[in-house]
Amino acid sequence: MKYLKYIILVVVIIIIIIITTLLIIIKNNDMLHPDEIESSNISIEVDRNVKVLADKNIYYAIKNITEQYYYDLSQFNMTQDDILVLEEDENMPSASETIEKEIAAYKNKVYKCLDEKFISENKITLNNIQEKLGNYEDVITLIDNIYYADVDEFLKIYFVDGKVIEKNTLGNTKISMTILVDNQNSAFKIYPKNYKYNIEIGKELIANEKEIKNNSYNKYNYKIINEEQNCIEMLKDYKNRILYNIESAYNNTNEEYRKAKFGNLTEFKNYINKNYYKIINANIEKYTKTITDNYTQYTCVDKNNNYYIFRETNPMKYTLILDTYTIDIPEFVERYNKSNPQEKVVLNINKFMLSLNDGDYKYAYSILAESFKEKNFKTLEDFEIYAKSNFFEKNVFSYEKFGNEGDTYYTYEIRITDKQNNSSNPKTKTFIILLEDKTNFKISFNI
Repeated sequence: MKYLKYIILVVVIIIIIIITTLLIIIKNNDMLHPDEIESSNISIEVDRNVKVLADKNIYYAIKNITEQYYYDLSQFNMTQDDILVLEEDENMPSASETIEKEIAAYKNKVYKCLDEKFISENKITLNNIQEKLGNYEDVITLIDNIYYADVDEFLKIYFVDGKVIEKNTLGNTKISMTILVDNQNSAFKIYPKNYKYNIEIGKELIANEKEIKNNSYNKYNYKIINEEQNCIEMLKDYKNRILYNIESAYNNTNEEYRKAKFGNLTEFKNYINKNYYKIINANIEKYTKTITDNYTQYTCVDKNNNYYIFRETNPMKYTLILDTYTIDIPEFVERYNKSNPQEKVVLNINKFMLSLNDGDYKYAYSILAESFKEKNFKTLEDFEIYAKSNFFEKNVFSYEKFGNEGDTYYTYEIRITDKQNNSSNPKTKTFIILLEDKTNFKISFNI
């Protein structure tokens, strides 16, 4: 009996040793360092064809390198106003000496990040680097496209297309920058003017590039971007376009939406002037994400319940819709088609009231019944005067009493209060809704 127990104990110990060994092997394989990939059996696919950059995390890493480069250039013009000058004493350097030292540090940083071929071709030194690279002050970068191709398993080439804009003058310079990245050494170098290679989307790029040595300034930092950060970055990009390149903001507005909402660039500028602070001060409070065959939609809402609906096809390649009533987005159509008549009436009145809250009297006027307009508001100006006197600037509304006037006519009494002044007297309006085909409708109300 004792002998049998001894055998069982030995077997259990052997089994434990085997399991422990297997776990150690599995863990070591999982922790394989990127530098060891080449010596393992794992192969990395190389695609030398030029293509649009679709990886969001890499996109933001390249975007950050581009923005940092132009920021560093702008620091060549640093003045005393740009640094904190402490009360001087005989043991402290003067303000001018501090500035000179700071500028020299930025010049050295930029120089250390430049492509050696670019330095050689342009005979760049630390003494002439500002003259050779350009004179920038307070700048913003707007990136329009990023393309890339593989050189080998570790070397990648990125081509950045966009504009660098001086905030004070709105003068802009085209960006056509080449950024080479060595993933094995986590290093990059910049060829900042006129793409280093002629590129064509879908065509193979033959590039003779070698390993990039890492120094104190050219470390490549891969960025992890979550969905919320992506929404914040898209809204930030749109704000910058409004501030510094409004035509590009107009072009980034969804085409169907801008045709229905504005019609032309002049009307868009008028809208931006009217809603400037609402948009520029907007911060995203919540969002939802919907994936379709053609784009990923982010429906973002700020603290004042304003909507910013981004349709993204690639990183930072988006179009924007600025409200939920001007055009019918697919989600609305799906919900509308599943709704009963009472719910459809609510959705339609919502559109009217939201347009009033936005000051969009043009849209509100467009959905009024023709006979109602003819009798009460022959012109848009007539309606706007009435609306400003008989509704609030920001209306809060609740639905009180629903009525059915036939197969297509419905009524709904709603209670309206002033969001900005709770003590003001509420108003009551009875709306008459004509439900037409698809999502079309006409609206009227008691005067």
